[in-house]
Amino acid sequence: MGEEMSVNNYNNNPSSEGSNNDHSSSDPNIYFRNLSLAFFVAHPMEFLTKHKKLRGECLKHGNLEGHYIEGILQYFVEKDKTKGFFHLRQAAIGGYRDGWYLSGLLMLALERFYKGENYLDNLEWKTNLELSDHCKARVLKTLSTICGIMNRGYYTAMVNLECLTKCDQKNNSNHICDECYYYKQLKKFVLFAMNQYN
Repeated sequence: MGEEMSVNNYNNNPSSEGSNNDHSSSDPNIYFRNLSLAFFVAHPMEFLTKHKKLRGECLKHGNLEGHYIEGILQYFVEKDKTKGFFHLRQAAIGGYRDGWYLSGLLMLALERFYKGENYLDNLEWKTNLELSDHCKARVLKTLSTICGIMNRGYYTAMVNLECLTKCDQKNNSNHICDECYYYKQLKKFVLFAMNQYN
C-alpha cells in the first residue's frame, strides 16, 4: 500500500490495472488508450511542448491520463476553460480519480457549488477520506509545475462558500464533516493557487 498510495504514484487509471504491459502486437487503439502517461501527469508541460504526436494519439484513442493532462493544459496554460472542462470530464467519466477531484475543485472555484460537490462525492470521501486526500496531494503536485493558476474569482467563491457552510468548526483543521468538507477543499486549493501566483 505504501507505493500504491504515494503522492508520486500517478497511475490511478483503473483500465490499466492488471493489464499486460507487452503491447508489441497490440492494436494501436488499445495501445494508446492504455498507455501509462504517469510521467506527463507529473510534468504536464512536457506533454504540451515536446510530445505533440503522442499527445494527439492518446487523445484520439481515449487515454484517460491523456484527457486529464490535456484538461489541465487547456484550462490553466491555454486558458480555454471549455476545452479544459471537456477533457477533465472525459477523464472523470472514464474513472480517473484525479479528474473527479480537479473537476470538483474547479466547479467549487467557479461557484457551481452543487456540481462541484457531486464531482467530489464520486470519490466517496465520506467513507474513504484517505482517497480524497491522496487525489488532492497528486493534483496539487501536478499544478505546482504550472505558473499563474490563480483567478480572482476563486477567492470570491471561497468566501461565498464559507458563508454558506453551516459548521461552527470549519476553521478547525482537525475537523471534517458533511458541512465543511467542500469549503476546506476549496480553501486549500485557493491558498495553494495564491502561493503559485507569486
